[in-house]
Amino acid sequence: MHTAEINAASWVERWDRQQELYVPDRDHVFALMLDIVERVAGVPTRVLDLACGPGGLAWRARTRWPDADVFGVDLDPALMELGRRTLGDTIEWIEADLRDPRWADRLGDEPLDAVLSATALHWLDPDDTARLMATLGKRIRPGGVFANYDTIPPDANTPRLQELAVEFREPTLDPPAADGVEDWAAWWAALAQEPAMTALLAERERRFADRSRRAATTVAEFTTALREAGFTEVGTLRQVADRTLLVAIR
Repeated sequence: MHTAEINAASWVERWDRQQELYVPDRDHVFALMLDIVERVAGVPTRVLDLACGPGGLAWRARTRWPDADVFGVDLDPALMELGRRTLGDTIEWIEADLRDPRWADRLGDEPLDAVLSATALHWLDPDDTARLMATLGKRIRPGGVFANYDTIPPDANTPRLQELAVEFREPTLDPPAADGVEDWAAWWAALAQEPAMTALLAERERRFADRSRRAATTVAEFTTALREAGFTEVGTLRQVADRTLLVAIR
């Protein structure tokens, strides 16, 4: 499925701007994640951007490590196509559902040095997360690293802390759209006006039709899943409210 007569690079730029509404220091966070990879695993040769969208994190990895094989995996056909149109074959794109462990078969047999993800895995419930971390435990080499920056709530038995985390996050990290910058809903509404995207957006709706909001995976559940998957160290290296950079060493 391919688009025609669309300025994909412009749409990706608009995507980045609306994402910065929710993560104002997005570039700093991405750079920090890449620094962590080098400090833990050295200069990587195989890197995966998990739930990559149009490939913002994958592109930064490719720029920093031009000799590395960089993969991006996502189920969203619209975002993936915009990424393909913008970044081309500098990234190896994999369209797959992370809830199905078979997605990793398309990575080949060589182990990964690093798996990165940003603001993308919060839709996974604890069982989904446990299966995904088990797959990563088999795919990341010993000494390799997993880093995930996302909204990760405190432990399930801390309802008041969860309320406070949302309260403290929203005014500082989720400001209203300003100066003409689109928010998430406005960006998707605008993209829907592109005739070239009609088929891809219809396919997106079909793929995500069964995805309702489920219980998010907490920090404790993430940590347990990573340790059970064979990661030797798991910890938080950055946190503002419930926006957490969780890092695990295989």
